[in-house]
Amino acid sequence: MQFSMILFVVLAGCTHLMYGNQNISFSNLTKIVSQLNLIDKENPEIKVLNSLVNEIINKYLNSCHVNIIYDDLFDTDLYYKDVLQTMLQSLDTISYKLFHVYEYSSKRTRVSESRCVNYIIFCQDPEITATRFGHAIDSRVFIVTIGSKWQIQEFFKSPASQNIMNLLIASAGPALQEKNKNEVADIKLYTHEMYIDGLGSSGQIILTTWKLNKFTRPEVDLYPVKLVNGFRGHRFILSAIENPPLVFRSPLSVDKVLTPEQSTLWDGVEIRLLQLIAGVLNFTLGIHDATFSKLGDEADDRIIGDLVASKADLGISGLYMTNARYSLVDFSPVILQDCGTFISLGSFALSKYRAIFGPFHWSIWVMVVITYMVAIFPIAFTNNRNVGTLCKSPKQLESMCCYMFGTYTNLFTFKGVKSWTNTKMGSTRLFIGTYWIFTIIITTAYTSSIIAFITLPEQPVIVDTSYQLVDQGYRVMTLDKGGWQHYLNITNDTMSKRLLSNIKLMKNLEDAIDYIVRTRFILDYAFLGSKISLTYLSQNNFIQKYKNKKIFLHVASECYVPFNIGIAYKKNFVFRNKFSNFILRAQQSGLVTKIIKDIEWEIAQKSGVRNPNLIIAPEDRQLALDDVQGMFVLLGGGVLLAAFTLSIEFVKRKRENRKIAQIKIEKHLKKRKRSKSLSVRGSTTAEPFRPLTAF
Repeated sequence: MQFSMILFVVLAGCTHLMYGNQNISFSNLTKIVSQLNLIDKENPEIKVLNSLVNEIINKYLNSCHVNIIYDDLFDTDLYYKDVLQTMLQSLDTISYKLFHVYEYSSKRTRVSESRCVNYIIFCQDPEITATRFGHAIDSRVFIVTIGSKWQIQEFFKSPASQNIMNLLIASAGPALQEKNKNEVADIKLYTHEMYIDGLGSSGQIILTTWKLNKFTRPEVDLYPVKLVNGFRGHRFILSAIENPPLVFRSPLSVDKVLTPEQSTLWDGVEIRLLQLIAGVLNFTLGIHDATFSKLGDEADDRIIGDLVASKADLGISGLYMTNARYSLVDFSPVILQDCGTFISLGSFALSKYRAIFGPFHWSIWVMVVITYMVAIFPIAFTNNRNVGTLCKSPKQLESMCCYMFGTYTNLFTFKGVKSWTNTKMGSTRLFIGTYWIFTIIITTAYTSSIIAFITLPEQPVIVDTSYQLVDQGYRVMTLDKGGWQHYLNITNDTMSKRLLSNIKLMKNLEDAIDYIVRTRFILDYAFLGSKISLTYLSQNNFIQKYKNKKIFLHVASECYVPFNIGIAYKKNFVFRNKFSNFILRAQQSGLVTKIIKDIEWEIAQKSGVRNPNLIIAPEDRQLALDDVQGMFVLLGGGVLLAAFTLSIEFVKRKRENRKIAQIKIEKHLKKRKRSKSLSVRGSTTAEPFRPLTAF
């Protein structure tokens, strides 16, 4: 220090000679001194501190960018300024940036910096970090201070140290201020133990000492894991609003006179998850209803407002993780996923008018009609042995149609002259018999399907996709708050635009459900909302006042806009990583899934309502061509067999006719020969009898 004063006087005189009578300010003089660089940098205390800083950087801070912050002492005092300059000259292995403490703003630099940033702070009093430095969650902070051990101890007890998880302080005051030039004082390294009691106090811990350019305890980790024993029962404030099944309140059945806060028990998926974390990390939860904020009266805005105003440390109510909220609060990892979907009325009372044409698919009706129309021609052929009458007189089609159905109806009682029972043709009998069997099967299948359709109405009528909503003319309604009226407006999907073209806004969910039920005979409505909340609604005995009607609430399986749900922290929450790491472990181990299943089971047990979603969605189970192929195969086989029999009979009849014709010809020829011989004998004159003469 004496050398610095002598050098200052010499420089002042030289400057007076150089600049004459001009007045030179102290700041200009210090700049000239720094430029001349005449201070002896070979001081052993500076070299010791420099070696310590480089050791800490190379071992703990070199993996990230480093921000170096200094206060007025290291900016104005020549000696400490030279200490800082010496430190900077040796930092050639890392990326760093230099800030004055009054020029540094954590909010301003956080935008431009990368995510991985560490800090080195040169200061006289570590308390300066309370107002200028802010929070450090992931970063490692190394403070080099010349303050006394009492200042360091008070800093560890202050709330400012609780904002820095990875904190290391080097007490360099004795080393830099030591008068003995032969020996440099040791530099002690401190950190803090956080939450040593339920009030959240911190205590000072000495880790090691830098002596003779090495650590006295080299095996000690200078950035140890904090909160090994948890938070020692510390109380964190939780802002919550009911949003079942994620967060809800159930009354306690107790006989004692309790306060309103004690008379209810908070429960839900997020509540149980936080209680699980509280049991492991040893803290308690103080749950209160979110207060009204200037950001809005909606539930989510009220919780965000509490976190922004630091009225709460955590916030839960099925909060969606959106970009707009990330600028206000921090979020945990995704707990579960939600999406926008529709809820509509389902009914067990099926429409009976569908029983007429419902059992058969339209393709069967077409095939049956074609089959019966084509059957007229072979029947006419078997009846009249030609189809010329149908071509000459189309009115015969009506007669043959009535004859065909009359034959099937009075199959065994019809004994007319032209009845198939009186025919001697095997092809006719085979053809009519095959058609009769075909008709019996078709009639039986149709009758049985109608009976099943009418008497077994267990499969509900539901709407499960957006295409069904559009095809069946549904209109969409949603709440006038909560953001659902805006979430799907930016979509380019044609189906969604048709659904949301004429959306109806409702004040609350109860009015929306009542409106859907009241207008079910006039218009069909579907409600747009959170799938998790709507599923809980459909399972929680919500429409017991409509239990005399065969209706229920059905949540569509189609998922529209997906959302991630997480726990909200106040901005720069120091223990965010501690909570988030446990949430990730709970997800990987299946604890979150177990909590969700337990909540669903308890809700189902308490409500006692049969869940219609467990019923398989009904298909339009009409008889199709695949179901009746055997009947048409039977009919085709009968027709082919009848045609084959007809061909045999035709050949047989033709041969018989040939034989008959040949017999007739032979008889005719014999008759002609006989008649010819008789005619020749009749025309011959007998020779006159001559008497014998004697000679």
